[in-house]
Amino acid sequence: MSFVGILLLALSLSADSFVVSMGGSVTLGRVSSGKTLAVAAVFGTVQAACLFAGWISGYSIVGYISRFAHYIALAVLSYLGISMVVAGVRNSSESVNLSGFRNLVLAAVATSVDAIAVGVSLAMGDMKWPDALTVTGLTLAVTVLASSAGITLGAASGRLFGNAARIAGGLVLIFIGIRPFIW
Repeated sequence: MSFVGILLLALSLSADSFVVSMGGSVTLGRVSSGKTLAVAAVFGTVQAACLFAGWISGYSIVGYISRFAHYIALAVLSYLGISMVVAGVRNSSESVNLSGFRNLVLAAVATSVDAIAVGVSLAMGDMKWPDALTVTGLTLAVTVLASSAGITLGAASGRLFGNAARIAGGLVLIFIGIRPFIW
């Protein structure tokens, strides 16, 4: 696989992490660069770990993952999104956001389930060890950068638009979950 191909793969895998980190961070207010990096590192690490685990697993789990991946993501993203919408409508200061470790890990896993299937497909395409490490490393880096950008944009929009941004962020999370069932 060429470097450009690997980069495009990493960008496509990081797209959901970008959107979810943006939607989930609308409740965070001002976010320090350390907090941004920590949250983005969780997204990147989970994404890379899922990709690599899929590659290692190879043929053994392809049928299982492909059948259930969308349902797992739908359940987790719907839970997070509905919680954000309800909090926004109620004008509640409590909301699902990325400041809680449990919610952060749930969001990271929900955006990374497809990375397992991608890893499996790379193994089925006979990708060798050095290339798998390159893909994993670049996916980690791109996802950290994309999530950092999403957190920064989401937190800024949350400060500017308050509950409307929280509701919109929740709806985006729900849409990401149902998108595979629409097209």
